[in-house]
Amino acid sequence: MTAVLALFCMSVIPCQAIVFYGTSDSTHNTTAPTGIFQNSGWQYEGLYGAYLGTMIAPQYFITAQHFGTQGNTFTQSSIFNGGSDVTYNIDTAANSGMGYWDIAGTDLRILKINESFSSYAPLYTGASEVGLTLVTNGRGGPRGADVLVSSVLHGWQNGAADGNARWGSNKVSSIYSSALGDLITANFSANGTPEEATLSGGDSGGGVFVNDGGIWKLAGVNYSIDGRFDTNNTVGDSSDFDAALFDRGGLYQGSDSFGWSFVPNLSQDNPASFYASRISSNSAAIMSIAVVPEPHSAFLVLIAALGYVTQRRRITPQL
Repeated sequence: MTAVLALFCMSVIPCQAIVFYGTSDSTHNTTAPTGIFQNSGWQYEGLYGAYLGTMIAPQYFITAQHFGTQGNTFTQSSIFNGGSDVTYNIDTAANSGMGYWDIAGTDLRILKINESFSSYAPLYTGASEVGLTLVTNGRGGPRGADVLVSSVLHGWQNGAADGNARWGSNKVSSIYSSALGDLITANFSANGTPEEATLSGGDSGGGVFVNDGGIWKLAGVNYSIDGRFDTNNTVGDSSDFDAALFDRGGLYQGSDSFGWSFVPNLSQDNPASFYASRISSNSAAIMSIAVVPEPHSAFLVLIAALGYVTQRRRITPQL
């Protein structure tokens, strides 16, 4: 893995917005996906402060740690559920007063609500994400100014965040072992998926879904992107920037604090990547906190209860 994780993300400055290869339209993919991406996870997202979280159990949602706590409510907005906004109250006394659970050695955080969700995302627990098409969800703004290398377009700088939720697609390129556990990686490609996208500021905490046997399952939580970038390696000239690049060639990557590395400008594109905390590697820890009732067991309890009621009705004398 030659890519360098974005220093602004590694320094816990959150990632910010879904950026598309195919369009700069700020209204693109701000409603529920259809066609091949229908029911691909959008319906399980909710607003947690300025970011997103994903419902994973009747009373639990998962998000990122690095942007900190974001208030005491979680809202399943009408844009996600197709109806009206539903606001849930976070159980701030959960986990002995912590108000959340952090999965050790990762950027994953789980929070509990006092009420119950009507639906929640299944978790991907397999080991075959690489090569699968993914759908990622985030909140921020569209792409900004062009990034040119010798007058040739290589991508776009991050635009101003607007707080709108968006979804986009990509493909899992690898699993990267980092200081914060396994991360799903996805390259921002000029010849990618139908809704090819990458991350930028405000996308942290959003869910990443893959299709497992016809069912879209939560496989990751948005964490970071490659960066920062500059046209030179001069320290202190304030010319560095964050960007969605389908080709990093001809630019410097790094930071003034830790140094810059030149990326050769070759005939083949060298795309930047985004990273999401992997669910599969942490599924046991997640499920030990976010308990999901066993459907079969619940059905048996219901049947037993109905049998008890029926039995009582049989012995109740008729008046």
